[in-house]
Amino acid sequence: MAERFKRLAILHSRRAAPGARHHMVSLIADDLAALGVEIVHLHGTSAYEPADALLVHVDLSRVPKSVTRFAERYPRHINAGALDIRKQTFADGLLKRGDTYDAPVIVKSDLNYGGVPEYLGLSLVERAWAKAGRLVVPGPSIRILTKEDYRIFPRLADVPKGYFGRGNIVQKMLYERAGEKFVLREYLFLGNLHYENIEHSDTQIISEDQHISCMPFTPHPRLIEMRRKLSLDYGKIDYVMVDGAPFIFDANKTMGLGEKIGTDGFGDGLRQMLRAFSGEIRRVLMNSEEGFSLPAPQSGATQPASLSAQSHRRAP
Repeated sequence: MAERFKRLAILHSRRAAPGARHHMVSLIADDLAALGVEIVHLHGTSAYEPADALLVHVDLSRVPKSVTRFAERYPRHINAGALDIRKQTFADGLLKRGDTYDAPVIVKSDLNYGGVPEYLGLSLVERAWAKAGRLVVPGPSIRILTKEDYRIFPRLADVPKGYFGRGNIVQKMLYERAGEKFVLREYLFLGNLHYENIEHSDTQIISEDQHISCMPFTPHPRLIEMRRKLSLDYGKIDYVMVDGAPFIFDANKTMGLGEKIGTDGFGDGLRQMLRAFSGEIRRVLMNSEEGFSLPAPQSGATQPASLSAQSHRRAP
């Protein structure tokens, strides 16, 4: 008898645009379809569609617990427990007003993409209520929406008062260098598949500059620990290596494609990684005894071998 057709449901935000292709999950879905897996896209939790597994791809920094309850209706699920990736819950080197730190700091949004997904997901009435709420309970007077709004200050005492408060974070500005370039490492993962993507830049705030490589690697135990803390089966963690250990900036469970998709800048390594993710999802779908479990805790520290670079603190 022919094997039963497998089905993966992908749960998007309630108001996510149907058919949008802004995230890596769209390429994973393409590969899975080519492998014979049926893909069904869900927008919000109001309608249940049976499937062999559910991939939670809700583009919000804080996901309602109702999403976890919905995901538990499926035999297997990915990222069902990843409910809160606000930087205030996990990022390293966070500072608050009144602390003493006489070295460079960076001011960022607490939410992914400056909270834009949250705002776009609101109805017109909800947006009006949100604006009214900010008037009653004001947040910082200086709002950060994109990386272009990030600001670096020579020391904590130089950060204007308007940057402190709800919606922003202030973090120690530690960085890693490779020659004259600044380094950003991204730990990308699905289940027990681990990849390290490396970007170089001439500027300290790295968005998309010079793509170096995306290769399988052995993650530092602290990266696995952070995944377990955030309940991340799939996603990425941004970091640099400082004194032999990861200094963690950010985490993401709905990885974007960026501006380099369809160009050589996207990198063959990234494309091969996504094909590997697709193959792993299909493998688990075909095995009724297996799920998408988090990696087991590791002991000892392993220095990533994909790049040799020195870590530095910038002097005041």
